[in-house]
Amino acid sequence: MFFFELLGRDPLAYLVAFAAGAFGLVIHNLFQAYLADRYQDSEPRRYGFLTAEPRVHLDGLGLIFLALLGFGFPRLVPWRLFGSKGAQTALMGPAGFFVAAFVYILLGRLLEGIGPATSSIALGMQVAGSLMIGHAAVFLFPVPPLDGARVVYAIGSAEARRFMDQLQSYGFVGFFLVFLVLNLSGVLPAIRAGLSGLLNSLFAAIGL
Repeated sequence: MFFFELLGRDPLAYLVAFAAGAFGLVIHNLFQAYLADRYQDSEPRRYGFLTAEPRVHLDGLGLIFLALLGFGFPRLVPWRLFGSKGAQTALMGPAGFFVAAFVYILLGRLLEGIGPATSSIALGMQVAGSLMIGHAAVFLFPVPPLDGARVVYAIGSAEARRFMDQLQSYGFVGFFLVFLVLNLSGVLPAIRAGLSGLLNSLFAAIGL
């Protein structure tokens, strides 16, 4: 089911999922901005990325994609870190999505237990959690401008960085082609399944 189809089935659930998904994009950026700031990089604080102000983090086109496809993207958090610090900062983005997924699905399960009155909100939160798992998987890809590519720029060889530059020069077409190959080859489903399995293990550990 395409995400937008949820609007026809349950409008409230769709709105909840969209709003939670948009906030998940903010969480992604906040996780990166926080660690960059801890590493004494002044760029995120300088440009306001340490605040939860949506206008700082959210991108209009990214929100349109999120509303239609269930996959969006925020504005890039600026930093000047290299080496392991740069890689760790980049990986905090997918970690933020994973944490958001945990919180959303947890809230969805708790609300589901209350009764029919909160069923649409519960469904919306669970859908948002699933969307965040998908975002975490995709953003790990080493494709510009995703977080995986920023890891390569931080710790990769000169050849690897040049390859990232070549991919970036193709713009959206390059991104789409690599995304399509990784998806059809089973890489994306495998990463998503692994993250979902980890999430389920965490819920099992706390008895949910």
